[in-house]
Parts: sequence; C-alpha cells; structure tokens
Amino acid sequence: MSKKTFSAAPKPKQPTDDQILAFERGGAGHDTTRASKPVAKTAATDEPTKRLSLDLPASLHTRFKTACSATDRKMVGELQAYIEARTKELEDEAGITRK
Repeated sequence: MSKKTFSAAPKPKQPTDDQILAFERGGAGHDTTRASKPVAKTAATDEPTKRLSLDLPASLHTRFKTACSATDRKMVGELQAYIEARTKELEDEAGITRK
C-alpha cells in the first residue's frame, strides 16, 4: 500500500486595516439595498403579555407570512398594529374612552 502525503491547507491572507474598515462601514449589518420600513409599535416591555392563538386557513397563513417576509416585516408586529387600530375603532364606535 502506498503512502499518501497531504500538504497543509493554504491559509487565507490576513485582511489589511483598510479592508477591515471598509467591511465595518459597508459590510454585514449595513445593508442598504432595501428601504427601511416603519416598525410596528410593540407592547410596552414592562406590561405583562397574554398569548393569543387563532386558527387560519393554511392558504391565508401562507399569504400573510409571504407578504410580511417580502416587505421585511414581522408577522407579530403587523398583527399587533392591526389589533391596536381595530380596537381603537371598536372603542370609538362603542363610546369607550381610554385614559
């Protein structure tokens, strides 16, 4: 049986200081290809939360998830914004005032 010899894997070149600075200024975390979207208002962090579960047809869930993903939004944020707006409408209709 013949012996096989393996050479060490080549090491990548160390980046220069200029390359590091260029990456830090425009690299990961600084993407500018998409315009920033408004972030849906979230509940106050000091307020306790409650879980809401609902059943949706699979096709509607898929459409909603796809639309949120395509617009770089979180599903939970969109649902919270909708529930807040709709609750305000219902309170106005019922004559309920909030302090």
